[in-house]
Amino acid sequence: MMRKFIFTSSLAAVVLMITGFSTEYVHEPDADYDYLSERLMNIKNHTIDLLRAMPDSIYNFKPNEDLRSFQELAYHMVYSIEWNLEQMKGNPVKWVSGGEDQMTKKELINFGDKQFDKLVEFIKAAKETPTLTDKLIDVLNHNAHHQGQMVTYLRLKGIAPPN
Repeated sequence: MMRKFIFTSSLAAVVLMITGFSTEYVHEPDADYDYLSERLMNIKNHTIDLLRAMPDSIYNFKPNEDLRSFQELAYHMVYSIEWNLEQMKGNPVKWVSGGEDQMTKKELINFGDKQFDKLVEFIKAAKETPTLTDKLIDVLNHNAHHQGQMVTYLRLKGIAPPN
């Protein structure tokens, strides 16, 4: 029952992020991604707000033993930005699993802030291509999926998620 609730909540978050992604931008050949700057900053700010919302004392909360803790989920989400950014730059990096509980809340917030800034800087300087657009959408979908999980974790602890 809990897994179904978490899956449904995560799916709803992904759908909201994808439908909110639409814009009136008309694609032009050889265009760049400047039109995404504000959107990416909003996603960054919401992610950082989610990381801040869980109290330090329960940052390691997990709904059950089969799931990541909030802390592990936060690390996974933030580290995946760095991993995907290197992929977009053409520098394949081997994914290193484990150790997802190695950073404190403060360290995760700082790390997340820096990783999003690197992503925004890279995207703003990049020329738009179908391959890069697909990869960026993958990153945003992944982020939205884990944001949905974080919202669920907060609600399970009786904490109102940030808007």
